[in-house]
Amino acid sequence: MRPTSVTRCWPKGLAVAAGALFVASNADSTLPTPRGRQPGNGSLIQVIATATGRAPLIAGKPEPPLHAEAVARTGARHPLVVGDRLDTDVESAVRSGADSLLVLTGVTHPLDAVLAPARHRPTYLAENLAGLLGPHPQVTGAAGTFRCAGWRATVAGGEVALSGTGAAIDGLRALCAAAWSAGGVRPEAAVNALAGLGLPHPPG
Repeated sequence: MRPTSVTRCWPKGLAVAAGALFVASNADSTLPTPRGRQPGNGSLIQVIATATGRAPLIAGKPEPPLHAEAVARTGARHPLVVGDRLDTDVESAVRSGADSLLVLTGVTHPLDAVLAPARHRPTYLAENLAGLLGPHPQVTGAAGTFRCAGWRATVAGGEVALSGTGAAIDGLRALCAAAWSAGGVRPEAAVNALAGLGLPHPPG
């Protein structure tokens, strides 16, 4: 029988049950593949945690130790955390006081970004890693109206709307700024506002 991810956990589970230090590199619950989302490291460590009754120490995202070590080794004064997950990559940056760039090439969709709670809000948004080299137009606004390049987003009473033309990612930037300024918006309103931008969206 060919070993599966679960059967590979058996020796580790026995070691943890016997008292071995249980450390996980990250807690990503899923990872993107060409065939869709698959269980990530966070899902696999729960197999061991459930079987042994012992929770792991998380060394990587979103916990601060790995970030602090990277900053210390590189001497970075203005580190930028780049990633495709809100609950690990971006939260890691927020908890460490660093800027972050969210890219839409992994498990996070535009709707996730619009509805993100404060601890999951990135500093910058880009469709992919080319955003590291391209311009990021400033988002301006107040009193419920926010603009980015040719886009205008308005928010009031949990409702949000988007109008304008230009690069879709700029529309998303304006929309996120509006939604975040209000402390959140209705998911249905966010879906309607995102319609037509042509950015990746959850299946179904």
